[in-house]
Amino acid sequence: MQVVLCQDVEKLGREGDLVEVADGYARNYLLPKQMATAVTPDALRRAEAARQGRRQREQEEMERVSRQAAMLDGFLCFVTARATERGHLFGSVGPQQVADELVASGFEGIRPANVNMDRHIEEVGDFQVEVMLHPEVRVQILVRVAAEQDEEE
Repeated sequence: MQVVLCQDVEKLGREGDLVEVADGYARNYLLPKQMATAVTPDALRRAEAARQGRRQREQEEMERVSRQAAMLDGFLCFVTARATERGHLFGSVGPQQVADELVASGFEGIRPANVNMDRHIEEVGDFQVEVMLHPEVRVQILVRVAAEQDEEE
């Protein structure tokens, strides 16, 4: 049976897609939960409008992410942390601290999940870190970790 999806359904399709499913799945699950509708000319028109809207939103999102990536590419993110005289940190610098510094620098919408680090930074120095703004857009930034200065100095 062919149905038009009214919303995204995992492992089946996205809103507005015309999909072929088993009759029982459509009658007993998709249609009663209003996750899909029967194929009619009106439903096909609404599905096409939904696909157009989705394409437009995705294009606008990609433009926004590309602008942010251009500004962020090669950015120097400065993080301070308590460290020993030899440069070993008390604790470590992780994605949360990097994301917080990026947000404080004006890059809105950066979350710790966007910051890809092989491991936490445990010493003073410069480190390359990848920031994933979108599944298709990744940029490299430089994270400079410096020792905090004591108030007495």
